[in-house]
Amino acid sequence: MRTTAELREAFQRFYEERGHLRVPSHSLVPPADDPSTLFIVAGMQQFKPYFLGIREPPARRAVSVQKCLRAGGKDTDLEDVGRTDRHNSFFEMMGNFSFGDYFKDEAVDYAWEFVTKVLELDPDRLWVTVHEGNAALELDEDTVAIEAWKRVGIPPERIVRLGDDNFWKAADTGPCGPCSEIFFDRGEEHGCGDPACRPGHCDRHYEFYNLVFMQYDLQPGNKLVPLPAQNVDTGMGVERTACVLQGVSSNYDTDGFRLIMDWIEEHADVPYRDSEASTKAYRVLADHGRAVTFLIADGVVPSNEGRGYICRRLLRRAVQHGQRVGLDGLHRLPAVVIEQMGAAYPELTEHAEEIERVVRLEEERFRETLARGMREFDELAARDAITGDEAFTLATTYGFPIELTQELAEERGQPVDVDRFRLLMEEHRVISRAGGEKSDLQRAADFARDAGFRTEFVGYEKIDVLTELAAVEELGDGLFLAKLRESPFYPDGGGQVTDAGELVHEGSGAVAALRAAYRFGDDQALVFEGTGFAAGDRVRAVVTWDVRFPTMANHTATHLLHAALREVLGEHVKQAGSSVRPDKLRFDFSHPSPLSAEERERVERIVNEKVFEAIPVRTFVTPIDEARKLGAMMLFGEKYGAEVRVVEIDGFSRELCGGTHVRSTAEIGPFVIVSEGSVGSGARRIEAVSSGEAWAVLHGRSRELDDVRTELEQARREAKKPKAEARNVDVEPEVEVVNGTNVIVQAVEGIGSDALLDLSDRFKQRQSPAAVVLGSRENGTVHLVANFDQAVAQRVSAGDVVKEIAPIVGGGGGGRPTMARAGGKEPERLADALERARQLITSALG
Repeated sequence: MRTTAELREAFQRFYEERGHLRVPSHSLVPPADDPSTLFIVAGMQQFKPYFLGIREPPARRAVSVQKCLRAGGKDTDLEDVGRTDRHNSFFEMMGNFSFGDYFKDEAVDYAWEFVTKVLELDPDRLWVTVHEGNAALELDEDTVAIEAWKRVGIPPERIVRLGDDNFWKAADTGPCGPCSEIFFDRGEEHGCGDPACRPGHCDRHYEFYNLVFMQYDLQPGNKLVPLPAQNVDTGMGVERTACVLQGVSSNYDTDGFRLIMDWIEEHADVPYRDSEASTKAYRVLADHGRAVTFLIADGVVPSNEGRGYICRRLLRRAVQHGQRVGLDGLHRLPAVVIEQMGAAYPELTEHAEEIERVVRLEEERFRETLARGMREFDELAARDAITGDEAFTLATTYGFPIELTQELAEERGQPVDVDRFRLLMEEHRVISRAGGEKSDLQRAADFARDAGFRTEFVGYEKIDVLTELAAVEELGDGLFLAKLRESPFYPDGGGQVTDAGELVHEGSGAVAALRAAYRFGDDQALVFEGTGFAAGDRVRAVVTWDVRFPTMANHTATHLLHAALREVLGEHVKQAGSSVRPDKLRFDFSHPSPLSAEERERVERIVNEKVFEAIPVRTFVTPIDEARKLGAMMLFGEKYGAEVRVVEIDGFSRELCGGTHVRSTAEIGPFVIVSEGSVGSGARRIEAVSSGEAWAVLHGRSRELDDVRTELEQARREAKKPKAEARNVDVEPEVEVVNGTNVIVQAVEGIGSDALLDLSDRFKQRQSPAAVVLGSRENGTVHLVANFDQAVAQRVSAGDVVKEIAPIVGGGGGGRPTMARAGGKEPERLADALERARQLITSALG
């Protein structure tokens, strides 16, 4: 095993074979209920609710390859990226996880088997570290892990006890525990020269697999509380492991970076490793190019706040380092990243145009000020230090992130007054926020909270409700926030889009159109466009049925589709996401390979059969434990309360779902799969339509079939033309008898390739046994055909003759021993080619 792609697949397959559920990578943006980090920084992050015991996992074991980014706040020192062989801001983390199932002994056994048997790494070059204990946290040495490593064969002298480095946590609070890391000894040439060198001392020993024994919840005040169950969270870096497997000196020399590094070298003015500065620049470009490409694909674009600030910082740092090696036009780099990684992460290809557009725009913005900013920086750097006021000017006037100013200053050995800078920036933000500006979501949340009551959702039963408009807040431009006592409007959630609809004033008849709906647990706030409404008014809240009904049909269809996929592909199929709209549905699910044509047809047929059976669709609310006993399907990663709503299609499907559904499967109408493809390693996506949209697709297919029939008939008529053309050629064969075989080698002017072949057939049939070679000039090109009887072909091959004579007329071709064709661009050499054909045939037959 050598390639990055093989490594990813081998890891997931190894753990799947040992009972782990393969889970797709989460977006780089953490779940909405996890504010602990700006980005996903570890494979375990999407599983935190299971480690904490807040939610029930769909399986006790899981395996994933998670895209990660450590580039913000305390996550990592971004300035280290480029300086070392092993630091990356964006990276892929393979991981196997146990939610209260196996613990330290099994985790060590699995890891050792994978590393030594599957990866075939030399056991004598492997070291491990364990937690030495922490008196402040009242933790003893991890003797269980030590004994486990001894049992699999690690000698005591290669088991190293370390402190804080071997106690893992993703953030200042949350799941944590002692960890045990596996290191690979790369040899003395990578070391510091100290004969006593060991892991944690230098880069000779390369850490690539970390086993975290998740036992505790770290709470504020540095307090450890045992978790409900003992869990395992592991992380094996794809880039680092590939570096070890491929025997290269850095992550950037692995095949996972190859296309990217080659492209940079092709377009830069300075070679890689020409100097320390060029080496760093190449690595920054490669790393940040990957990071920015993945961020934009996940919806993060450059801005001055939060995640967008990190995206801007990465992009601008890359632009600045690109200029150091003479590389401009950074917007071209994402296409190379997509070529390198798009097969594993199809979302990159899907958003390729948008990624290039965003990078191009940000690059152009920064380029305009970078040159002036660098001149300004060089003037400032001529002094002893850069003040906070000067750093503030570089940031606000020239767009220099403070980190870039620090990095440039450090290279010149100068300090920057960062404390003063941060004070000025905070004052700047306070001034900018004057007027109390909030995000739309925050404003809606505050409005819903301050209203002092919860809206009752009645949209399962009603789509036209007379109710009170109990709270209103004007937003400007004719928009206003609204809180209804009862609402039939379904707010976006569970994959289903927000309803369309309107408010109608009971007194004046004024109408306001629904523009947005925000869900806050079991409460909601709505945004309408219209005038003439005030708090306390009586209104009719009306859902647009033409939008709601096809949405309901598509939602129920997703449940049928889910059950049909499990029936056809197997019980391993789990929902990984969905989008239910009035015009179509999208369903993501876990499955390792594309559906065959037969599987796709079976799934589609099963869904339609259930539609025609007109099965009643029943919904009921029950305690979650009762739902589990009933075998109701639960969405992986979804958060459920003590009581849940079950949607049941009798005898076929039972799922937890808060969406709206039809009363009978018959109301879905026809169901058609329009596409099936990959959305990442081990995950597939189906897009489908139902009801009226499905009828439109089927009608369109019917018309396409009519068009195809017409085209086929036209093709048949066209196919007859060469034969007719050949029959109309008034030419007699020029026959030379050689040892009992009729040899016909001649030119026929002005007919096409197919007509020439038909003419050769006619000559061969009339003169059998025959060897026929014909040539024709047409519109400045040459056509050649050789057509031999089987008895002749045993002595001389038509394919060999054509291969030799085609280059004479500036062309090429070939075929079988009995028939071969070629074309050429030098019609003036046709006579020479035919003469050579005559020589080859007569020589072989004589």
